[in-house]
Amino acid sequence: MTTLILTLIILAFVLFFLELFAPGGILGLFGVISLVVAAILAYETMGMFGSAGILIGGTVVGLGLFFLEIKLLANSRFGKQFQHHDRQMAQTPSVGRPELVGKRGITLTTMAPSGKVKLENEIFEAASLGGLINKDATVEVVRSEHLKLTVKEI
Repeated sequence: MTTLILTLIILAFVLFFLELFAPGGILGLFGVISLVVAAILAYETMGMFGSAGILIGGTVVGLGLFFLEIKLLANSRFGKQFQHHDRQMAQTPSVGRPELVGKRGITLTTMAPSGKVKLENEIFEAASLGGLINKDATVEVVRSEHLKLTVKEI
């Protein structure tokens, strides 16, 4: 009976270890079941304290081994095979309309410092480069970024 209990405890630890490589919880669940069955079987021969000792001790040792494995695997050649080392930088394409730079238009609102301008029969959100620009003023597009124009008064 003791051999079966030890086998179930060792099986639980092996299943906990394998859970690192096959995440999803199934192997970990079987490991917990194996540990609980070992504690139930130990109750007949070791009593309540022996059974509780297997459950508590198995849980503590299992968690300790889990954290030790993570620490050791992260630095080992075997563990590095499972790590992703490539970095990708986020690149957002420019959304502006660069063809509008240098074009002239009319302010539809007072720009203090932002408002609306009309260019080539289209209305755009714009910001003033130099502060306040009155309504109906002639402006020139200096920059076009992220769907917003930057303009200066002419």
